[in-house]
Amino acid sequence: MADISPASRASLQLCGVEAEKDSLCSESETGWSLCPRFPAISHQPRGHRRRAAGCTPGRRDPGPSGVFLISPATPLGEALSSARACPCCSLVPSFPQEGINITLDHRCRIFQNLDGALDEVVLKFEMGQVRARNLAYDTLPVLIHGNGPTKLQLNYLGNYIPRFWTFETGCAVCDEGLRSLKGIGDEALPTVLVGVFIEQPTPFLSLFFQRLLRLHYPRKRLRLFIHSHEQQHKTQVEQFLAEHGSKYQSVKLLGPEVRVANADARNMGVDLCRQDRGCTYYFSVDADVALMEPKTLQLLIEQNKNVIGPLMTRHGRLWSNFWGALSADGYYARSEDYVDIVQGRRVGVWNVPYISNIYLIKGSALRAELQEMDLFHHGKLDPDMAFCANIRQQDVFLFLTNRHAFGHLLSLDSYQTTHLHNDLWEVFSNPEDWKEKYIHENYTKALAGKMVEMPCPDVYWFPIFTETACDELVEEMEHYGQWSLGDNKDNRIQGGYENVPTIDIHMNQINFEREWHKFLVEYIAPMTEKLYPGYYTRAQFDLAFVVRYKPDEQPSLMPHHDASTFTINIALNRVGVDYEGGGCRFLRYNCSVRAPRKGWTLMHPGRLTHYHEGLPTTKGTRYIAVSFVDP
Repeated sequence: MADISPASRASLQLCGVEAEKDSLCSESETGWSLCPRFPAISHQPRGHRRRAAGCTPGRRDPGPSGVFLISPATPLGEALSSARACPCCSLVPSFPQEGINITLDHRCRIFQNLDGALDEVVLKFEMGQVRARNLAYDTLPVLIHGNGPTKLQLNYLGNYIPRFWTFETGCAVCDEGLRSLKGIGDEALPTVLVGVFIEQPTPFLSLFFQRLLRLHYPRKRLRLFIHSHEQQHKTQVEQFLAEHGSKYQSVKLLGPEVRVANADARNMGVDLCRQDRGCTYYFSVDADVALMEPKTLQLLIEQNKNVIGPLMTRHGRLWSNFWGALSADGYYARSEDYVDIVQGRRVGVWNVPYISNIYLIKGSALRAELQEMDLFHHGKLDPDMAFCANIRQQDVFLFLTNRHAFGHLLSLDSYQTTHLHNDLWEVFSNPEDWKEKYIHENYTKALAGKMVEMPCPDVYWFPIFTETACDELVEEMEHYGQWSLGDNKDNRIQGGYENVPTIDIHMNQINFEREWHKFLVEYIAPMTEKLYPGYYTRAQFDLAFVVRYKPDEQPSLMPHHDASTFTINIALNRVGVDYEGGGCRFLRYNCSVRAPRKGWTLMHPGRLTHYHEGLPTTKGTRYIAVSFVDP
């Protein structure tokens, strides 16, 4: 169609049409104009002045009302003869030709253009279906049109309308088009390149590798690409590869000495899969992902999407690895359904504008729609945002699934790197991972009363620490190295005098008292209240310390009462392996615990009833962690 003159453009805008190269009609081309039949809209509440020029062609025969749909991309005469559909206009009475009636849908009764109207359109959940509702005119349009920036809102609406997801049925399409892996032998499973990215100091890296090993997928069908930017993690990465690297189909490591930037390393990982037709999938996982579901890789493959990621959130927060919407400047905006998706009130597979941290990409997509893309550079955007912007630019959808509890994200904001074993200090920031690494696997059984022993009257014995917790606490104390002299003079305590001295290091000397108190509150207090009914504790303490016993240093401890309501005494190493002798004797009951189990704690009353002594260590070095609780 020829260009429209300024005068014609102005008159067409008065008709409520956005006139570009294609328009409802052009007087210069048809010899006549529709504008006289469509008077200007005098005030906004009566309807929209402007409609989009873009249209969706489609045939429709007139019904009893004589309604046709016209495409403004064609001359009027041709449009009338072919009856092409247009999402910008509808035909209802007042056109001069007999049986043909035309007007514009100013109130979005049928058509809804999202351009300039994003705030007007919301979802209306009905029984078994979902509609789009225009709030400005309280109408329920049936054809939604979006282009340019409004495509993202169209994707959002498409997650629901008309019956993709409802409160009654949940996700109605999540099981459509799946790629089943059932019955496929290991040798026939798709080959997956796993990209691991350690881009900053990250807690619990040892757990990350353990979880990677627990993936339910044959390692001979997995290839590894690891980028480790941090020098402090170099030993852990190399140890993992030395022990397990040979189990994988291939391994490529970019260590900190290579000095490859984040975006460049990620592009290298993608290229390894793109350039190898034997690579069926590329699975990118950042080190701050706690991958708790061993079937994650299988589940993502079976969903059969070009790009898909599993939902990951931070513990106790709404922070996650996806955005449900974007702001005008392309950054985070909260979609209406974001909280419900994060908290699992809406479960499904969602078309979203942004995913990060962990995702699966089809190798075929990398060799087709994304074959020429530098995926991780886009202007000044960070690599994660650049990735999503580039994917969207190629009209490839980004999907997120929350159909399973896949895991969570670590919090890196307050991670300390000044200690020998920095993970010990993560009990506040990452409590679930701290528990997994440091709390004994049978602690929950003890809390249920199934693994609690009473070797002496009112002395309870139960598992509390993992071997890793014991080893790291001992190593941290030895690394600090400032053991007390074991005499009565002690400037660390109030008054400067210790009645019953030991060679020890206090928790506050290594700035660990807050973390230790958190441990007592979360894990010791519940056991106390269960084992001593009617007593409730806030787990306050003045003294918490690690004691070292050696035959040539301080082998034993004289009989004494503890300055506590109750005491815990955790064995940090193994009798018969690390030392010989040792133990604790309760004099009033003439009862001894001579073979303390590593990671188990004794809990006993402190004052009056449980006068006790430390039995001699005859060989090696014995370590215990002691707390005088509620002094």
